[in-house]
Amino acid sequence: MRAFFRRCRSLQFYYLVISLVLLLALYPYVGRTGALLKVLTSVVLITGVYAVSNRRRQIAIALVLALPAFAAGWLFLITGLPLLDTVESAFTLAFYTFTTLVVLSRVLTSEEVTSDTISGAVSVYLLLGITWATAYDIVAAIHPGSFASAGILAYPDYLYFSFVTLATLGYGDITPLTDQTRSLAMLEAVTGVLYTAVLIARLVAARGWSPRQGRGQ
Repeated sequence: MRAFFRRCRSLQFYYLVISLVLLLALYPYVGRTGALLKVLTSVVLITGVYAVSNRRRQIAIALVLALPAFAAGWLFLITGLPLLDTVESAFTLAFYTFTTLVVLSRVLTSEEVTSDTISGAVSVYLLLGITWATAYDIVAAIHPGSFASAGILAYPDYLYFSFVTLATLGYGDITPLTDQTRSLAMLEAVTGVLYTAVLIARLVAARGWSPRQGRGQ
């Protein structure tokens, strides 16, 4: 039994990355709003809490942020009260930011590269995308008309725009119009580039690779 729980503990980031991939892969098929989309985002909250549960203080902070987001999200789905939607978005943004920083810290300080380390690195990249998507959603709710698009935007649209920006693809079908959203988009694009560069350098350092070794000398 101890071996089983030890094995589960070693796969903390694996569960998180799976939940994030499921959210990104399935959201086009579960509707732009509704219970199924809420299930996917709730699973991300749960696996996110588990991913940072190796320390008591971290899990306490994660629960303080995740539980209000979880409760407000489902209550908003039932009641439709706009205040609950605002509460959910605020706590979700704080939770994603906290989880991203914790997982990033563990990935960058890892002494060896394992499958869970790789899962953590991928999780950070995906968390960056959904964190910024939540930020765009909040800004657009506070300042309507912050984005130009062919239709009314919802959270899945901000997910799409966020990852297009993070990967610096820039399709242009959704355009930030205000200084706030343009600033967020620039910061996200820079973060995506820097994260990839820093991550590769860290993983190479963890493997002990050097140019001399790379040339087989």
